[in-house]
Amino acid sequence: MENSANKSDEPTASTPTLSGRMQKTRLSITRHCRDLTAEFGFNGFTIEQACERVGISRRTFFNYFPGKLDAVFGHGTEELPEGAIDRFMAARPEGIEGISPTLLADLVALVLEQLSFDEKAIVSTHGFFAAARREPELLQHMVQSGPKKVAEFLERIASREGVEPDHPALPLVIHTLHFATIQAIERYVEGSGESSLGDLFLEHIAQGQQVLSQPLRRASE
Repeated sequence: MENSANKSDEPTASTPTLSGRMQKTRLSITRHCRDLTAEFGFNGFTIEQACERVGISRRTFFNYFPGKLDAVFGHGTEELPEGAIDRFMAARPEGIEGISPTLLADLVALVLEQLSFDEKAIVSTHGFFAAARREPELLQHMVQSGPKKVAEFLERIASREGVEPDHPALPLVIHTLHFATIQAIERYVEGSGESSLGDLFLEHIAQGQQVLSQPLRRASE
């Protein structure tokens, strides 16, 4: 089988960063492995079948991932547009102490960048995770890796805001955004496609914001 990546483009132990072409190859491996998992189950396809879909050799596959499990979960940062995290980190207003007044808006902008980056890939990923919940090996990996990824993102936000990662406001807003994202994706998959993922996400966030902006106590109390 022909290798779609030039040998000089393949990652090695001494390669500090991946080129744009290599990132596309790695992301393609993950997407096809997820599609195959959704279609046949994790144990229902081989690495050779994944390589055939991507158009690479088995050797190239192992240059990118140590195994099939790593390939299906991939690298989360590649699901964001290039520079999205840097733009989020740089968007904090200057001269503010503590949680900035634009944190929610900046996080919403980050989510919208992700949702508009590749809607087809997001829908494919949604199908994969739905299938993964029925696979003990994949479910175990999700349970183990999920909290770690959340903690890493919380550390980024805390660094930007100049607060501790355990600040109670941070996980609250992150889990709210995550819930709204999942709801938007499910509606998008089940719907007619008239609304974009971003529009559906904003609709859910606006509805939640309407309730959360209410007073915490009745005026009579």
